[in-house]
Amino acid sequence: MLLNQPLVAAVCRLALGLAAVLVMRTLAHRQLGLSRVQGQADPFLAGPTLRTASQLALVLVADWSWAALPLAAQVNQLYQVASGLVVLLLVVRLINGGLDRLLAVVASRLGETTGLERIADLLPMLRGATWLLGVLVYLQNQGLQLTAVLGALAGAGLGIGLALRAPARDFFSYLTILLEQPFQLGQLLRFDDVMGRVEKVGLRSTQLRSLDGELVVINNANLLSKTLRNYGDQQERRVLQRLLLRLDSGAEAAARFPQLARAAISPWPQARFDRCHLVELTSAGLLFELAYFLDASDPNLAFDRQQAINLELLASLERSGLALADSAGLLPVPRVNPGP
Repeated sequence: MLLNQPLVAAVCRLALGLAAVLVMRTLAHRQLGLSRVQGQADPFLAGPTLRTASQLALVLVADWSWAALPLAAQVNQLYQVASGLVVLLLVVRLINGGLDRLLAVVASRLGETTGLERIADLLPMLRGATWLLGVLVYLQNQGLQLTAVLGALAGAGLGIGLALRAPARDFFSYLTILLEQPFQLGQLLRFDDVMGRVEKVGLRSTQLRSLDGELVVINNANLLSKTLRNYGDQQERRVLQRLLLRLDSGAEAAARFPQLARAAISPWPQARFDRCHLVELTSAGLLFELAYFLDASDPNLAFDRQQAINLELLASLERSGLALADSAGLLPVPRVNPGP
């Protein structure tokens, strides 16, 4: 019969298989609604998974059709090798696409505005690892003994691990910054004696633009190994000043100084008086400690407020007949804690 001829049987199998794949693909599209939304509201990986499943089904149809042809064993072996390579390409591509989307979703849920840029640094490494694993699985399925290969890899693992110790440390430091988000782009940081705004976070280092305009590059591992002060999320900064009044100011006049300090601070917007106390009697004078809070959202504006408060304090001292004493090295430089 005509249908018993190998070539005709292979063609019929191919036609039936293609028709079945087309019908199932159409039904799946309608069920998932992909044909209407064109991927805009595509369920997570539904479109790529359906596309890959259709392509794998076509490979199965080709295998089914090929099996009807009476070909030599060497030809069938070459076809099986080629068919396996196609399956490897489709599966690894789907896995890499899933990793891309998964990392993008994680970055968006973390609220990382530059998450996609950071993930772009990680993708080549993840894709390479996926391809390596897929090739090893493919070779094992083709009957290649991987014992010697794995043994060589294990033997070289120690040397590779020592060679990659520093890059691996940088990589995990980068992951820590990506996931924990100790700072964001544009935020003001203090690291050791460097203060600047974050300009870029890379796979190995972070770049800060110092207040003097210099570009400072800091290794990510070093950045996380020391104390890092982040002023970006700071709502208020506490100003602590030590003022030494003359010893002959008198108790009554000195008692009015806390009220003078409160009156100098309270009227200013974005300033909050905390305390003012006479903390020490010294031979050099009367030592007062003044503390108040300033809005830290704009450092320049905060310094303007601090300057205005200091000028108002000076004017209040003059009006009340009080004067600052000569500290003669008694007082340290007024502290601002914390704040730039």
